[in-house]
Amino acid sequence: MADQIARQGALEGLLKPETSGAGDGTRIEELADVTQRQIFARNGQSDALAKAVAGFLKQKKPLGPLQGGERGGVFICAVGPREYWVVAQGRSAAKAMQELEKAVDALASVFDQSDGRFVIRLSGPGADGVLARGTSLDLQDPALPAKWGTHTQIEHIPALVLRRASNGTVVFDVSVPRSYAGSFVAWLR
Repeated sequence: MADQIARQGALEGLLKPETSGAGDGTRIEELADVTQRQIFARNGQSDALAKAVAGFLKQKKPLGPLQGGERGGVFICAVGPREYWVVAQGRSAAKAMQELEKAVDALASVFDQSDGRFVIRLSGPGADGVLARGTSLDLQDPALPAKWGTHTQIEHIPALVLRRASNGTVVFDVSVPRSYAGSFVAWLR
């Protein structure tokens, strides 16, 4: 009997890490070992939750609409009036994630979305162009913050798009329900 079942990526065998969506140097890869949490403010706790999230991020002001922030490998984005989405990758972010959950415990309901979703990272000079082909989001809008995230649809597939920095480069992390893995890869190709 095996001690533990090996976790398989949603795109196992469907997408190779070096696959390019447009032949323009865009890198597309599935991120492994990603923790995703959806946080909803409890009734009457929206302001307190916003302050707790700002405190975790060590910011003076709460996150504005769509705005994101990062600390200790944990990326948090205000994706709705009472909703935050949290993405953390790797074991090094586990301590920061525990600290965040402790800070918001009495103020919010926290839902683990990790097993039901997968994350694809698009990076490189044409990453925004690849995404623009499937969504109505204006990815070049100067009004958007440097780090942001929002719920949208990409070619009729429900998705959460996060714009952030990785190693000094702008990347787009796209979180999609696992049941859409095949459809999403078919669209990418």
